[in-house]
Amino acid sequence: MNDYSLRILYILNLKEMTGYGLSKQLFNSATGKNISNGALIPVLNRLMADNFITFNIRKGKKYYLLTDKGKKFVSNVLDLNEEVRDQAIFDAIDREFPYINVFTDIGDYNVLKELIREIGHPIIEIIRQVFYLRKNGDEEAIDNIKKMLQNVLDEARERNINKK
Repeated sequence: MNDYSLRILYILNLKEMTGYGLSKQLFNSATGKNISNGALIPVLNRLMADNFITFNIRKGKKYYLLTDKGKKFVSNVLDLNEEVRDQAIFDAIDREFPYINVFTDIGDYNVLKELIREIGHPIIEIIRQVFYLRKNGDEEAIDNIKKMLQNVLDEARERNINKK
């Protein structure tokens, strides 16, 4: 599958689109222009032949959309991308913590690695969801999440102070 194929599938995962609409979304870095119909049509035909996309005709225009196979493929690619991205974040955190002076022995380091694996993904997922909220302009929801997180931090700090 070439770069255009993946980009077309990602775009159609967001919404149905005409060939013209797709051509306006797809930038050709080699030419510095949008993809031409001569380059787009063969890719669309290949995606249809492979049963990743289909089309409907509405008001005389052909609208391309994902088939179930196309939806499953995009979902799998997105999941893989999230997994790779999450692992990269975990690895970056993992590399940083050995240099923090707070951790004095290997036992502390192992506890930290375990915690990263336990709570790292939910934290990344919170960031991901807040990103979508920001894109949708839902600042009230973001403020509520920030308040909840601040409450969690305050409670953790209070418990740590009381245990000392």
